[in-house]
Amino acid sequence: MPPPPTRLDPEGLYARLGIEPVATRASVVSAFRAKARLLHPDVPVTGNAQAFVAVKQAYDVLSNRDRREAYDRKARAMAERPALEPEVAAAVRRPVYHPPPPPSPAPSRAPMWRSRISGVSVGVWAGLGAFLCLCLYEAGSHLMTPLPANSAGIRPNAQSVEPLSPAAHRAVLYGPAPVRLAGTPNFYVVPAGTPAVLWRLDPERNALVPLGQLPPFSAVQAVRIVRQNGMLEVLVNEKGNGFIGADHLTPGDATAARNAYCGYNSGPTPADAEVLERRGYGNGRLRIENRAVQPAVMKLRDETGAVVVAVFLGPGGHADLDGLPEGIYRPEFAIGELWSRACNAFAAGMRARRMQASIRVPGSARIVVTADTEGASEISDQAFEME
Repeated sequence: MPPPPTRLDPEGLYARLGIEPVATRASVVSAFRAKARLLHPDVPVTGNAQAFVAVKQAYDVLSNRDRREAYDRKARAMAERPALEPEVAAAVRRPVYHPPPPPSPAPSRAPMWRSRISGVSVGVWAGLGAFLCLCLYEAGSHLMTPLPANSAGIRPNAQSVEPLSPAAHRAVLYGPAPVRLAGTPNFYVVPAGTPAVLWRLDPERNALVPLGQLPPFSAVQAVRIVRQNGMLEVLVNEKGNGFIGADHLTPGDATAARNAYCGYNSGPTPADAEVLERRGYGNGRLRIENRAVQPAVMKLRDETGAVVVAVFLGPGGHADLDGLPEGIYRPEFAIGELWSRACNAFAAGMRARRMQASIRVPGSARIVVTADTEGASEISDQAFEME
């Protein structure tokens, strides 16, 4: 259950991280790391997908200086005027009661197994013996037959299997990819124990019939709440609308759905100096140092824009890269929290930058990464995620 809002924290973002509105940015980062270690879905016992998504949403706002200032201004403005009644009531999530299965009746007594060998006639035994001798003869004849010589014109029967595409490989690791229905998304599907079924209304039978299942983190636009059955009506296409259970959805736009998917499928945290991607080898050597207080990922792109090497750097960490191909490279780096192997990006608080000066390998000996590296320009997250 989300924490109750206060007049200085109307959406409960500070309460989700367990900090006060006057907390510093370092306190925000420390609080998020502590919460993520407990609530991440990969953590046994304490992992909670919905709680982790709520904490990450709070961190995305409070870790960004501009978004946090806008949130504080909104809170102060709301505190100065009288509270208004909410216009839209939240959908009530009703717990589903599953009755326990009835106990299986115990057998009244143990079955009695009796030997029937004594009742078998001599003729049956003679038939079984003859059948056994025939089997032994056939097996011996098969083993004594010489193997045929291999012919160069005989092709193997096994078919060649093409390797999985990147999209198919991600589907095997992380499940079906999320989809986006028509309209401007304001809700997305959260992972749950039961699938999120998309229903449509059959006017002839005046009943709901299933259209299919939506993968977790699929984005939809909800237009109204049907209070009779606790469902949300969503846009599907130009032919009509559909319905999804309110307990499978949470508020958020397409960006929030993307960030939630990346955080949920982040996978194990990379080790310091772990090489995430590499193409080509040579005799070059390069040292990369991270002097920021957050993890960083450095990418070196060649003249065509392809990533030659990508390496993860912990706070204050460094990596010594050996065997780099010779060439001129353009460095790019991103700083944030919770590196996602599924999205090839940080799931929270990501800032991507591109250094203006290119480096030559061999030649350049060291690259230093800081939160405010001079001579670097901001780039979009999508540009950094490109491989």
